[in-house]
Amino acid sequence: MKIITVAHQKGGVGKTTLSLNLAYCFSQGAKVAIIDIDPQGSISGLKDILAKQGIDLIQPQDMEQAKSKYDIAIIDTPPYLTTALPEFFSYSDYVLVPTKASILDIMAIRATIGLLKQAQQQRPQLKSAIVLNMVKSRTSLTDDIKEVLTQYKFPILESMVSDRVSYTRSPISGGVFETEDEKAKDEIIHLAKEIITMMK
Repeated sequence: MKIITVAHQKGGVGKTTLSLNLAYCFSQGAKVAIIDIDPQGSISGLKDILAKQGIDLIQPQDMEQAKSKYDIAIIDTPPYLTTALPEFFSYSDYVLVPTKASILDIMAIRATIGLLKQAQQQRPQLKSAIVLNMVKSRTSLTDDIKEVLTQYKFPILESMVSDRVSYTRSPISGGVFETEDEKAKDEIIHLAKEIITMMK
């Protein structure tokens, strides 16, 4: 089982929406579970909708038993720098760090990246990268943000996820794959492929 953790200490960067849509994407060809450690329980409230898509919601304490049952597990983390993050990094195969294309958001990412680099010193095989999320169309700010992000000397994915209404609705619609938004589908598929390639 491959474990993908979605982490950023700041709230409002779209971690839960990304976790869900990646799960929906992977579930089209793999057995997928989501682990919701966010106290807000956003994903836990969607258990029935997830089940209809063949995705199981499991508890963190059940991960060991789940290893033989699932191909991929996605961990959605809380919107703050929890002391549990290093533990989740310690058994993850990949950590995705979403950030909005704003100066405040990329400044807030520093602590998460610091923890990740510490984890990678212990486990060099741990892969991770930043993805720009909720990107506004037709803005030069994105290029400026990418330039600032390079100062962290941390991988930045080519994939970018746009600010679309279909993403906002996706938690209750069964993901963007249940909508007619082809561009959103392409963005998530491209992101999923890039993650899989890095894990290999």
